Amino acid sequence: MRARFVVVLALAALVLGTAPALAEDPPRLSSIAAAERDIAPGTRACFSGAESGQTKALTCHYGRKGPRLLLIGDSHMRALSPAFRRLAEAGTIRVTLLIRSRCGWSSRPIKNLKAWVRDDCQTWRANVTRYVRRQKNVSAIVTHHRASTMPGTKAQRGPDTVRSWKVALDRRIPVIAVSDSPNWVLTRPSPTQCLRKNSAPREWRRCSADVGDVMWFDWTVPSVQLARKQYGSRAAFRISMKETFCPKRRCRVVAPRGQIMFRDHQHLTATYTRSLAPLFERRLRSLGVLQS
Repeated sequence: MRARFVVVLALAALVLGTAPALAEDPPRLSSIAAAERDIAPGTRACFSGAESGQTKALTCHYGRKGPRLLLIGDSHMRALSPAFRRLAEAGTIRVTLLIRSRCGWSSRPIKNLKAWVRDDCQTWRANVTRYVRRQKNVSAIVTHHRASTMPGTKAQRGPDTVRSWKVALDRRIPVIAVSDSPNWVLTRPSPTQCLRKNSAPREWRRCSADVGDVMWFDWTVPSVQLARKQYGSRAAFRISMKETFCPKRRCRVVAPRGQIMFRDHQHLTATYTRSLAPLFERRLRSLGVLQS
C-alpha cells in the first residue's frame, strides 16, 4: 500500500511539473592509462620534427564547409587541434593544420642542444611562410605554441613573433593567438603520476598548481599588442585560456566531472580539448570569424 502511495505521489509531481530532482552521479576519474595515450588522432601525417631533415610544411585537412582556418604551431597546437576538428566535423569551419615538434610560429631560433633541431625548425618556418603566401581562401590563422623554448627577453617575444605573422598580416588575414596551457616542471611528478596517488575526487586538488608556478609568461600579449599597433585593431586577437585552465588562479588537472586534462607534464589530452569546441566556437563568433 505504501509503495503504491509513493508511485501516485511521483506521478502527481510529474503532472504538476515538480518532480523531485535526481541526485547527480558523483565525479569519477577517467582512465589514467588512457589519458597518457590520448594524443590527437588523425594528426600523425602532418606532425614532423622527430628526425633530422623533416622540414616540409605538411598539412592535415578537416571539414568541407564554413570559413577556412589555418592552425599553426608546435606539439601544443597539435594537442589543442581536436577542439577545432570537432567544429570542422560539425560543418562549422574548415581546418588546415600545420604543426611541427618543438617549433612554434615565430622567427626566433628555439633553445635546443641539437643543432639540427634548431636549424630544421627555421627551415620549416620558411616553408610555412611560403605555404601561407600561396593560399587564397583563408579567413583567419589560429596559432598556439609553448613559449618556454624561445630564448631571449620577454620584450623580444612580440617582435620575433610578429615577424613571422607578417606574411598573413600584410594580406589582411587576421591572426588569433591562443595562450599556452600550463607546464608542470619536468623534475616533479606529472599530473597523471600525481593522480595515481590521489585518485579520489577529494584528493584531486593536491595535483593542481598555482598559476604562477606553471604559467610563467603569456607570449600572446606582446605579440598581439604589437601586431595591432602596426596593422590596426582588427589585425590580431588573443584568446586567453588562463581562466579555463586555472580558475581562481589554481591550475587544475582534472575537469569537474573527472576528465583528466593532461597526458604528460605539458600536453592536454585529446578528449579534454575536444570538449573545448563550444568555447572556441563562441570566441570565433565574438571575433567575427564566424557569423552569428
